[in-house]
Amino acid sequence: MSPSWRNRLYIAISPERISLLSLGRGLTMRIHAKHDEAVVPSGKQPSWRAVLDRLTQMLSKPEWQGAEVNIVLSNRLVRYATISFSAQLQNYSVQEAFARHYLTQVYGTATERWDLRIQPGKAGSPRLVSAVDRMLLDELRQVCVTHKLELRTVSPYLMPVFNCYRKAIKRDPAWLVIHEPGYSLFALLDGWKFVAVNGVCHYSLDELPMLLDRENLTSPLAEPCKLVYLLAPSGNGLATGPQMGYEFSKLDMAIPDAFPSSADGLYGMALSGVL
Repeated sequence: MSPSWRNRLYIAISPERISLLSLGRGLTMRIHAKHDEAVVPSGKQPSWRAVLDRLTQMLSKPEWQGAEVNIVLSNRLVRYATISFSAQLQNYSVQEAFARHYLTQVYGTATERWDLRIQPGKAGSPRLVSAVDRMLLDELRQVCVTHKLELRTVSPYLMPVFNCYRKAIKRDPAWLVIHEPGYSLFALLDGWKFVAVNGVCHYSLDELPMLLDRENLTSPLAEPCKLVYLLAPSGNGLATGPQMGYEFSKLDMAIPDAFPSSADGLYGMALSGVL
């Protein structure tokens, strides 16, 4: 069966929320089913445990069956680093070992439980490394097998956002800021490559200029970067234009008619894998 003629299921997962969006068969994007709900994290267990348990329950329902699945993980469920690999580290397995050693210096022995992905690039230039709990990935695969769903992709939120908006980033260097409720990811681009990535928990978009000041203090660039591209699907709390020396440009998501707003739940995150 051609993938184009199966339902396409897009799932967004954060520690406290889950959104599912099913597009019907065929080439035209039309909503077959949708669901969004808050989930209470389960104590000392991994931050994703409760939402994964809820996803397992949801996928047993008939409206989600017979689909190919694309999952977007909140940046809060991913660890990022930018690492330069020397010309001697050409083999991917050697690069992965080097990246894991580097991450261990920052995060400790928890890195032993992470699955790593390294962005391709030239030797000596910074390359993005993303890390996700291996158990989370294994259980997502098993959930799909259990419910006879075809798992196509599992992506950190940063990647579909960057792929979707890279043409809208007209100037460089620049900060790409991806806001989720209570959290922002700060990704510094130079030469349209990631040179620094860091996530920060905070409460208000008004705090972004202050947080950017702090990120610029540890930036690898010689001068502070004042150009900011902001994706904030959950609200418009920060005006664009000059703010405390920063020039903000808001990235807008073009939502098809009859689709849920990107400000509703995690639909914007799920849709980042569609548009």
